[in-house]
Amino acid sequence: MFLFIFTLLILLDQFSKYSAEHFLAGQKIHLIGDFLTLSFVKNTGIAFSFPIEGIILKILTVTLIAGICWYYLRHETLKKLIATRLAYTLILSGAVSNGFERVFIGSVTDFIGVKYFAIFNFADIFISIGAFMLFIIYYKHERRTKWGFSKTK
Repeated sequence: MFLFIFTLLILLDQFSKYSAEHFLAGQKIHLIGDFLTLSFVKNTGIAFSFPIEGIILKILTVTLIAGICWYYLRHETLKKLIATRLAYTLILSGAVSNGFERVFIGSVTDFIGVKYFAIFNFADIFISIGAFMLFIIYYKHERRTKWGFSKTK
């Protein structure tokens, strides 16, 4: 089930990037005034266009993806929870999709722009949602185990 979701999310992200490159090149579509826009951008840096490029970025990308997989398989204590599995599926699908572009193309396609924030893609959204889910899962687990709270309180 999670392998299917993983594959589907990567395909969705790659299709959206392909579409952005072919239909948005040279134009900007305003969805909500200047606040939310669609435009085609090639990002050669890391998150939020931070300027790390070249072989260092490629090595960092592969190392981070491998590290996430290793941690999940060897150390994740809550991996039996469906929510935890879904969170890691979201994070890894986004990381692999962006990582593929970063390693083999040298840049990542971004196309969703939010004024005063950043321009990003679906893979970034998947990673962000998955990380937020893990934060909530770990917070709830820590609250129950460390502080002695139960579901009924």
